[in-house]
Amino acid sequence: VYQIAEASGVAYVNEYEEDEDDGRATVESNRRVNEWLIHHMDEAPFHKLCYDSSVTTKQISDYLHEHGNDSALAIDTIHGMTPLHILSMNHHAPPDAIAALFNSNIQTV
Repeated sequence: VYQIAEASGVAYVNEYEEDEDDGRATVESNRRVNEWLIHHMDEAPFHKLCYDSSVTTKQISDYLHEHGNDSALAIDTIHGMTPLHILSMNHHAPPDAIAALFNSNIQTV
């Protein structure tokens, strides 16, 4: 996450510049990084849905129905992943949601 954030122009700034390993980031840099984390996938709504810890099978199915099965092939510009990659890494995603996305377009693999 640090590298992706830095590549986007957002980075943690330590409270004490002389000791970069103290692990204490400034309040402002924490706020900027957190804001970036919340919105960094706004341009990839299906990926953002798959990244959501409360995603459901119905949400996946509804998105595919509304946007078409080819939306499962989209690759996000930040991580270079398809929605299936993101959903599969989401520990909160129900297995049937992953199966629904997988079965929607076999080319997603």
